[in-house]
Amino acid sequence: MSGKDLEVLRREITEYYQTYYAELRSRLQDHELAIPSRAVPEHLKGYRRVVTVMGQDGLVVTHWPNAWGDEFEFHLSPGKPVRELVAEECAGERVVDYAPGTDFGIREMTEPLRLVMEGREVWRAPWTRLEVSSRLDAWRDTGRARRAALEDLVRYVGLSEELLSEGRA
Repeated sequence: MSGKDLEVLRREITEYYQTYYAELRSRLQDHELAIPSRAVPEHLKGYRRVVTVMGQDGLVVTHWPNAWGDEFEFHLSPGKPVRELVAEECAGERVVDYAPGTDFGIREMTEPLRLVMEGREVWRAPWTRLEVSSRLDAWRDTGRARRAALEDLVRYVGLSEELLSEGRA
């Protein structure tokens, strides 16, 4: 990829996540929805440092808590496949696997990965969200970012899909 193409990709990813977090925060603050703060999981609260790493065969995007506001970083790691980059963020565990050279699509972990043994959490990833894609155009659709934010509200806060589809949420 040329430097110009990398800059376009960086801008697309930044805009995508700015849209995601704007939608999420807007809905969480919507007085008509009256979402109690205690109903919102910690991994949906606060600002983020969104770190994108372009590997040998795709992108890894991790979201980290950040008290100083949203920040966006873009790094290159051309010698490492996505599955290795993800394992580095998941305590060495290979949680994403695919045949080399294949289109593995878009995959996401919408909450921190946890290791639970005998019913007790013994490790939790320090990031709040992780996404990977072999498709560099995956972040062009800001409408998908809005839908992802709404899906997270349905999944984690318990808002009804009907309420969201009516346009109230």
